[in-house]
Amino acid sequence: MIAREKLDYILQRFDRLSNYYRYNPFTRWVGASELGAMRDLLSPPERRGETPALDFGCGTGRVTKLLLAAGYNVTGYDISPGMVEQARAAIGKRKNVRFTSDPESVNGPWALIAALGVLDYYPDSAELWREWRRLIQPGGTLLVTAPNAHSPLARIYTALSRFTCQAYATTFEKLADSAWMAGFTPLEVRFAFPR
Repeated sequence: MIAREKLDYILQRFDRLSNYYRYNPFTRWVGASELGAMRDLLSPPERRGETPALDFGCGTGRVTKLLLAAGYNVTGYDISPGMVEQARAAIGKRKNVRFTSDPESVNGPWALIAALGVLDYYPDSAELWREWRRLIQPGGTLLVTAPNAHSPLARIYTALSRFTCQAYATTFEKLADSAWMAGFTPLEVRFAFPR
């Protein structure tokens, strides 16, 4: 389980930002590239409307919308109740979606877990990889994004993030090591930004 003090820090920051997050032009610009890369890697569900997908760190629901359009039965999870409310408002009531900020309600197993922008806030992501491994079904797919430490834009992003919620850039090698240690096999990498 992820350390409570880390979760509390992120929760407080994003609850405070929840009403304004979707209006941030930088977030929208980078997010569009990340969504495009995620869309390129997304396989169709095995059973349209039934295959379970978890949008881990759903924020305002950008990935939730993508997964719904692809035909998944989606649960949007975020530790920030404020962000969950923004996602609910953006997507509305639909048959194949539910939102929660209760970690006990997302135990899975999940055929697909998507985590856009979650790794940004963890200087050591080992805990997250272990959590995703626990939640995913055997043979399931995990799609994640993270700021690339080799990118000047990522360095600017992490420097400016100290004013909102401190973000960290990392290398593919470090992420791959954490993934391997948790039992994942990285299959494909895309550099999403700039696209």
